[in-house]
Amino acid sequence: MIKKIIMLTFAIALVATPAFAGNTPEFDAVGCDATNYFALQDMTKQRVVDNVMNGFGELINCFSDFTPTPPYSPHEFFTTDAGQLQPDPCFPGYLSALTDPWNQGLYRWQIVLQMKPESDINLNIVDCVLKHNTFDIWWSAEQTGRFRRDNGQLVMVLSANPRVTAKVYPGPFHTNGFPAEGFYMDARQLPGLDSVPMDDALYTSKAFWEEGIVMVLPETGTTNSKGEAVYNLKQGDAINVCVAIPGNNTVDLFYGRDSVILKYIGIIGTEYVTGVAGTNEEPGCCFETVPFMGEDPACPDC
Repeated sequence: MIKKIIMLTFAIALVATPAFAGNTPEFDAVGCDATNYFALQDMTKQRVVDNVMNGFGELINCFSDFTPTPPYSPHEFFTTDAGQLQPDPCFPGYLSALTDPWNQGLYRWQIVLQMKPESDINLNIVDCVLKHNTFDIWWSAEQTGRFRRDNGQLVMVLSANPRVTAKVYPGPFHTNGFPAEGFYMDARQLPGLDSVPMDDALYTSKAFWEEGIVMVLPETGTTNSKGEAVYNLKQGDAINVCVAIPGNNTVDLFYGRDSVILKYIGIIGTEYVTGVAGTNEEPGCCFETVPFMGEDPACPDC
């Protein structure tokens, strides 16, 4: 009798227990994630580079340059109409394009997800914000949308801040029904966590600090704040981020290719890499630039 009770309890526990999969921190950016300028400056992101592998033992962020098209569709890219890339005044060795006061600028990044997300996705943006015609972050740091009147009063003009849009497009492994034209992501307001559409949404940025926006993980069968049907995201889907600088911009504002990073928790076993997984068909994008301790499992001959 006791044995039957134990077996019945075990069976009930199995039914009541959800399916579990391994999960790991992951980040994605335009081009090679491991050599992203801001990832190289961040010990936490380098821990991700050094530890997130697929089943073949390949460090997936070393096989993450999805810029060529073909073969990758959707692919990764960065474009801007602000001007040519030049040395950034905030970040030595980094290249960015300037939008100065009373001028418009458009910056666009498209980033491919390397894993199926299990969490909300952090959209992190790093830019350089300076007072006009100054080039020293230590003396001339500024905030977007803000200026000082002649009488010394600080003023914030909401409409003078950048506007950010984030839309997701289906990849090669997309969820059934995912529309080719994509759909808008939602963001969670902080604090409060109310959802707002990532469609021309205002945000503000300061100096050279990283600004974070938490984007809602879409769920198949639900709708976003714009009323669009949304679908589960999978590896290979691409998030397109656009930052638009308005004509009444009050600051010198700089963005470059590496200025946007997506951070989330990925599901182990869903890794998506460039080339053919397990063959090392093409060289990894980081072996000569990122130091590894001991033998690199993704490149035994390095």
